[in-house]
Amino acid sequence: MKKAALALFLAFTLNGCATSHYTSGRDFPSANVPSIVKGKTTASDLKTLFGEPFAKTPVNETDEKWVYTYANGSAHAQSYIVTMKVTTTGTQKTLDVLMRNETVINYTFTDGPAPGSSTATE
Repeated sequence: MKKAALALFLAFTLNGCATSHYTSGRDFPSANVPSIVKGKTTASDLKTLFGEPFAKTPVNETDEKWVYTYANGSAHAQSYIVTMKVTTTGTQKTLDVLMRNETVINYTFTDGPAPGSSTATE
């Protein structure tokens, strides 16, 4: 009986779990992306539609890259006596905008699962 109680105690103490949540960037309204018109949408229009960009990078004397990005998710680790299972889930969206003289000349938008969302067992 003592061995069974000890085995049960060890099973509970060697078994554990942890969950971690994360966010990165600044959330922005994806529904406004179709409102962007190349050659017409201005820097002021973008700020009205999405707010300030997460990052601005000069490309040359007339061009600048604006980046709107947001990611959120969680990681859950379940530890067993001999193995560990790790599950990560999340979403990520990025809007890259190329500005020339304060006007949009090109943009790309991606939205989907965050890279690395998966389940792994070790």
